[in-house]
Amino acid sequence: MAYITNDLEYLKSRGSVKAKTGSIMVVPQYCKREILDVSDLVPKFNGCYAVKNSTVAFVFNNEVFVTPETRKVREVLNRAAFRMSCFPVPFSDYEYPYEEKAKWEMLKERAREARAEELAEDCALYCNEAGVGKLSEQTLKNCFEIPESGVWVDFPSYPTCYFPIITTATLNMMTVQKIGKYCKNNGKVVFVYQNGKTYVAKGYKIVDELEAAGYKEDSMCVPFSRGEVIREPALKARWEALAKF
Repeated sequence: MAYITNDLEYLKSRGSVKAKTGSIMVVPQYCKREILDVSDLVPKFNGCYAVKNSTVAFVFNNEVFVTPETRKVREVLNRAAFRMSCFPVPFSDYEYPYEEKAKWEMLKERAREARAEELAEDCALYCNEAGVGKLSEQTLKNCFEIPESGVWVDFPSYPTCYFPIITTATLNMMTVQKIGKYCKNNGKVVFVYQNGKTYVAKGYKIVDELEAAGYKEDSMCVPFSRGEVIREPALKARWEALAKF
């Protein structure tokens, strides 16, 4: 019980922001500010939580707290006997608390990192059961990881942005279809590693190691295989420094 209390106390004090009636909420998509009103939530939803757009609001002791969603947050609330309900979730549609903007942005970034770690763990467990193994550390270091923010490239006639093949934060039927898969084109190979991340390699010799580790060929877009030029100098230098397999 102490473990639950400590977790909940941490979530309230350091892991959330308070949604207080009368406080200012910024709505950037409409370039305006609004006065927040959560007075209706307190009497109806004490001991409950709701989720919207990866944001969790929970009502405890007549106060409303809001935090970005992670598996850990749900576990803490469920262990503390909160009931899942349906009610408006403040700050779940791009708006943010004016007085605590910095803390809110920090919490969102920490939650993003936590969800990425949770996904990597889930992907690794799935791959262990599916017989998809690891590549050597040396091999992986010689591959280009597609960052979550994407890679902008210029084609001869138009720009585009390559994102990781798996963009969801949870393991589902769509993600498991791509984990442990690879595709090759014009001397480049893209593959979804056992941590759910997308990598690109130069040369087809890596295919032997991929298949030995249980990876299967699939149909996917292969970045940097059609003469694209990476815009970001640091990412371009990283790609150009990789050796061909």
